[in-house]
Amino acid sequence: MNPSMYRAAAEVSLFCRLNLRQKIDIPIRRGDMSVLMYLYSAQEKVTPVAVSEFMGISRPCTTALLKRLEGDGYIFRSPSRSDGRSYTLSLTEKGQQLIATAHEEYERSMQTLKNEMGIERFCLFLELIEQSNSILRQKL
Repeated sequence: MNPSMYRAAAEVSLFCRLNLRQKIDIPIRRGDMSVLMYLYSAQEKVTPVAVSEFMGISRPCTTALLKRLEGDGYIFRSPSRSDGRSYTLSLTEKGQQLIATAHEEYERSMQTLKNEMGIERFCLFLELIEQSNSILRQKL
């Protein structure tokens, strides 16, 4: 690997670590919170397979994560009307309250980036992150 690739890998790694070090006071794991945010922002019905694909984790890991969130009262399952074996996921009132509580804390870091970068560069940053995630998801 050439030096510029090492630097790129180091910068991406640092960004991820800094983002994870934010002081966010939530009663669940960050990965679990990512699922709640995904459910909250989804434009269509969400299935466990969609969660697995979004999170980039195996289906058994997704099943365990969803069981934990359901057991803790943050999500509920609704049986599919067309396929009795599948179901869709939704936030409970408790899940929605947690999203509302955590919203300010998550928004603070994104607002800092937006303010410091400017709206145009921040939008470009998000577009590039989304494109990068899409490319890396295909390689999983």
